[in-house]
Order: sequence, then structure tokens, then C-alpha cells
Amino acid sequence: MVNIMSKEENKRILLEHKGKFIWKFIISVILNILLLIIPIYYSKMIDDITLNNFNNAYLFLIIFGFLTIFYRFVEYFNQKAYYSLFFGLYNSFMKLGLAKTFNNSIYSLSRFSLSEYSNIMSEDFEMVSDYYSTLVIRIVEILEFIYIIVYFFFINSYIGIITLISSIMVTFLLFYFNKFIKEINTERKIRNDKRISLFQEIFLSVKTIKGFNILTFIYDRIASVISDYINWHTKLNMNRYNLREITLGIVDFFKIISLFIGIKLIMNGYMTIGTITIIYSYYSKLSELFTSIITLSESLNNKKVSLKRIEKLFQYAIDHVTNESDFNDIEGEICFQNVLYGNKITPILNNVSFNIKSNSLIVLSGSNKSCEGIFDLLLGYNRLHSGNILIDNINILDYSRENISNNIGFIMEYPSFFNTSIKDNLTIFDSNFENVIEVCKYLKIDDYIMNLKDGYETILINNASNIDEDVKYLLALSRLFLKKSKIILINNILDHVSKPVYQQILEIIFNLKFEHTIMMITRDRSIIEKKEIDEVIFLAYGKVIGAGKHQEMSKKNQEYKNLLNKM
Repeated sequence: MVNIMSKEENKRILLEHKGKFIWKFIISVILNILLLIIPIYYSKMIDDITLNNFNNAYLFLIIFGFLTIFYRFVEYFNQKAYYSLFFGLYNSFMKLGLAKTFNNSIYSLSRFSLSEYSNIMSEDFEMVSDYYSTLVIRIVEILEFIYIIVYFFFINSYIGIITLISSIMVTFLLFYFNKFIKEINTERKIRNDKRISLFQEIFLSVKTIKGFNILTFIYDRIASVISDYINWHTKLNMNRYNLREITLGIVDFFKIISLFIGIKLIMNGYMTIGTITIIYSYYSKLSELFTSIITLSESLNNKKVSLKRIEKLFQYAIDHVTNESDFNDIEGEICFQNVLYGNKITPILNNVSFNIKSNSLIVLSGSNKSCEGIFDLLLGYNRLHSGNILIDNINILDYSRENISNNIGFIMEYPSFFNTSIKDNLTIFDSNFENVIEVCKYLKIDDYIMNLKDGYETILINNASNIDEDVKYLLALSRLFLKKSKIILINNILDHVSKPVYQQILEIIFNLKFEHTIMMITRDRSIIEKKEIDEVIFLAYGKVIGAGKHQEMSKKNQEYKNLLNKM
């Protein structure tokens, strides 16, 4: 089923944080009530001073001071409530985004540049979380705005009408310019993706740039991309600034008119000086409210732009639905039945069928693309077009993602590691550090690790490029021992290690096959010909050209023999 971030998912996340929303609403109401009450006590103090009622003036000053201090106290909790709500929402949206990432196929994820995906997971989910976090106080501020308009009508109908007219004008202006700012913001985000992508590209190409000394030749491209981003960034912020200044200018204009009317009313004895201070204070509050509306409008625009980008991530994410049965103790039999995978015109696997017995060592050879396609499907990286894949006669789609992860371990040709310590990289698979040390000793890499300056606390940098290449592949192998997977997939790793380690790994694989189903991709003929290999599955043109023992196929399958000789 094709997905976007549905209303149900959105609603579920918001309801998860219902308590934080309620707390934020209560704090916001108290805060804004204080902002409306404080000017009233200040005005009463001014009126009593003008009437020489200094005792009352002192009393109102004390109340004014207490409320002002209390306001600062409430403001502290208001900020705490905001960040508590924001971080809660961001964490929930991020988890949903990660779930959708892993429910996408690798092919679907290839539509994203690294910068675009990074910005979605960091900036776009942040924008959505900020919108909902600030929405609470904006709603309270709208109620505050209504109160101020009504209050002005009670003071004087002319002041009320003038304030209402100014509010209508400003609201119309905001809605009119909102769509233009939204369009500009969309373009700015696109340019920002390109800008970040360029910096990532330059960092990853430092060796090439330095080696050929070609930095001067790519300056023009850098300048063009940055200039394009700066132009749209400037355009966005200038439009925001202009809208804000025009809005506040309109409010200030009508504030002056209202104050002029207020002065006239004071001259005629219909208004006190204290009341005019409330008018001034509330108009300043209106300026803040319209600024908040502009901020809310921008936040809404950012949310819409962000959701549009997020939907691309959610679009092809398919939630993994499984039967209630739990498959933990599998035997490791694998069956491909007429599997069609890849481009339908030039498929990677074209109606491929084969059977693999449990506790056997199988070599996949021939077309690397087809061999790796089998691994991609078993690991759930991509989805097939048609056919079935069975593990122990159960469709692989009926296994949960956790079942697949627990039962299938793998080593890719270029294994990846996290930029953290050796210990942390391995205890992910087994939290018992003693087991980690035991496995490393078995693989004969414990001494090497202990001779490093920081031992097992050594940070692996850029996929372990800071340690010996042989050790890197043995570390990748150690994860299989720690994970204890029944099915093991190994992709071309023997091409990247020294001869002694080559022999070491090969012996380990031969021993593992008695308790594990092992599929190994290799084009190394010396391995294909070994008697320990239970079966060779040779793929070419997206099809199985031959399956069986090498010695038998060499005699009976001429196409297999010809293609093998060309490797």
C-alpha cells in the first residue's frame, strides 16, 4: 500500500503528547492574562498619581510589581513547556520518518540526494514540530486579540471601529502575500538542498580535487550554486521583512489616530490618562500579535513545504504486515519461484527459480548484478515484481522485519561501520562485551585491537578506514558470530583481504556451513572449483544458466563452461 503521512498518523502523534499540549495551553492562557492585566494596574497607578491618591498608587505599584515578577516566573515555565512539547513531537515524527525510511526499498530511497534526505529528517520534521508547538500559544493570542478589540469598543466605539478596520486590513494583507512567500520558500529549500549537496560532494572528492589541483576550475560552479541560494534566501527574508514592516506601519498609523481620539476624550473629561496608557499598551500588544500571526503564517508555510517534501519519503513506504505466527527457529531452506526483479524490460532477475537446502554452502557467480539482486531481495532492500521467495516453505513476506534481521546475517563487499568505538560497533549485536572479546580472539584480531592506542575504545572513522583492511573485514565477520544468524550472505569479501586472511576466512566459512545456510558471491574460480562448495548457481542475462556442482556442470553445461572461462 502506497503511503503518505496520513491524518491518522499525524493525529496519533499529536494525541501521544496530549498532556504536553494541555500544559502548554494552560501556561499560555495564564501568561496572556497577565499581559492583559498588568497594563490595567499600571493605568490605575497613573490615575491615582494624577488625583494625588498616593497610598492607592503605592498599592497598585506593589500589585503591578508582583504581577510583573510573576509573569517572568510563568514565562520560564512557558519556555520549558514549549521545548518539552517540541522535543516530544520532533522525536515522534523522526521515529515515524525512520520507520518509513526502512519501509522504503533501496530503489525508492535512491530518488533522494544525501542532502535532501538529511534536510527532511532534520529541518522538515523540525519545522512541522515547531508549527504544532507554537500553534497553542497562537490560538491563545487570537483569543487575546478578540478581547482587545472588544475592550476598545467598551472604551470608545470610534477607537473600537478604527482598531477593527486596521485588523481587517492587516489580516487581508497577510493572506494576500502568504502564497508568494510560500512559493519563494519552496524555491529556497530546493536551492538549499543543492548547496548542501555540493558541499558534501566537494568533501567526498577532496582526494580527486587535490590530486588534479582542479579547485580553481570548480569555483564557478560553487559560486553559481551559492549565489542562486543566497538570491532566493535574500528574496525570502526581504519579503518577510517588508510584510512585517508594512503590517506594523498600518498598526502604528491607526494607533496614532486612536491616541489622538484618546487625547480629545481626556480634554473633554470622558477618559483618564491611565486609560490612554492601556490603549498604547494594548496597541503595542496588537503589534506583537500581528507579528505572531506573521510568524504563524511563515510557520504554516514552512509546514506545508516540509510536508510536501516529507510525502516523497512516505510515498512508496510500504508497512510490513505479517501474520501472527512467529518464526524464530528456522532451518534455513531457501526457494526462489519465478522471481522477476528490476526493470521489467531488462530485469536483474528474469523468472529466476532455484532451491537451496539448509546447512549448505552455495556460491552465486556470473553476473554480479544478478547475484546482488538475490541478496537485495532476501534482505528486503527492494521488492520483486512477481514470483515468490520462500524460507522454510513460508513466504518471506510473512516474516516480520525482526525475524528476517534475526535469521539473516550478511557481509557486504564494502562493509559499513558507525563512527563510534570498536566496542560500540560490536556490542550492538551482543551487549555482553565478554562475548565480543571471545569472538575477536577466535578471529585473531584481539591482539591487534589491544595494541591500538585506545584498544576497543578506538573510534572507527569513515567506515573504519583508520584500521588495517584485513582487520576491518574480520570485524565485519565478527558481527555474524555475535548475531548468530542461521542464514549467512557473503559478498565478494575475499577479493579485498591478504592471502593469509583469505585462507583464514575460507576455513571459517567451510566450518560454518555445517550449522548455517551460506550463500557467497564470488567470481574466484579457485573457490568455485573447491569440493567444499555444495552447489554453484551461475547467473547471466538475468537467468540461471546452471545450478549444481562445478565438476558436473563443466562436463554437461557448455554455456556455463564458456561463460566461466570468460570471467
